[in-house]
Amino acid sequence: MSAEKEQPTLEPAVPATELAGLEVVRVPHLRWYHLEDPQSPLLEQLAQEFQFHELEVEDCRFRTQRAKLEEYENHIFVIGNTLHFEPETLGVWFGELDVFIGPDFIVTVHVGPTRSVREVLPRVKAAVKLQRPDKILHALLDNLVDRYMPVLDTIGDHIDKLEDEVWAGPTPKSLEEIFALKRGLIELRRTVATMREAVAAIVRLRPPYMRADMAAYWRDLYDHIVRALDMIETYRDLLTGVLDVHLSATANRTNEIMKVLTIYATILLPLYLITGYFGMNFPDLPLLKHPYGVAIVHIGMILLTVGLLIFFRRRRWL
Repeated sequence: MSAEKEQPTLEPAVPATELAGLEVVRVPHLRWYHLEDPQSPLLEQLAQEFQFHELEVEDCRFRTQRAKLEEYENHIFVIGNTLHFEPETLGVWFGELDVFIGPDFIVTVHVGPTRSVREVLPRVKAAVKLQRPDKILHALLDNLVDRYMPVLDTIGDHIDKLEDEVWAGPTPKSLEEIFALKRGLIELRRTVATMREAVAAIVRLRPPYMRADMAAYWRDLYDHIVRALDMIETYRDLLTGVLDVHLSATANRTNEIMKVLTIYATILLPLYLITGYFGMNFPDLPLLKHPYGVAIVHIGMILLTVGLLIFFRRRRWL
């Protein structure tokens, strides 16, 4: 709100109250408002005061949106995304931080407390040189992007562990984890790619939202996002390799089982033939009335079995 008008009652420190309205910084040339409840009437008040478009308010209230940049006559609207990974369930999801930037104000909207605001706030209060909307925007997005790498490192560690498990012996559980991670990496790639496009759009902005002294910082942030994308692509390739190993190991194991079963069946086949032949209901079969007929048949079956085993061993089929 303007300095001449009555300010809403807001808490002066993080975390916010139940109303989730927080005036974070107030200096002569900058006002920063932070809301931790997008459904709060305070968002409507700020929208009227700073002339936010109704679609921007809708984006804040209907989550979760992909990262983007929208430029309006008196401000810009930026959505930044955070990455989250749960190792126990292999769940991947992303959060959202909405930022309105004007020449002399900044409004941030998030559901509940946000680590980015909590960590950037003391830096802004302590350094006058950071008390510019464009610098605060960079600090917030940089804080978001800096947390990409730890998330990706956790995923990388899980992939290494999964690879060791597959080499030790593929299981249905490992196959399920592979596909879960592949789906998660696809979602991460979409999220990080939109962040890359949003930062690239910010680099192309004109003053006061993009000033010459911040160009190098934005390019550095862009490079960090590109590096995160490269890591995601690398992990996708690694997972593809792990999946190939899993399928190959499973196929080899199946082949080994089928080979053993085939050998057993091949050994038993002549035995079934012999027992079936002498089991026919005919009175004049060979050896049927011979005093050693039963012994001769048994010895022949044993020799046939041993001979087949020796043959398979020499051919290295067994």
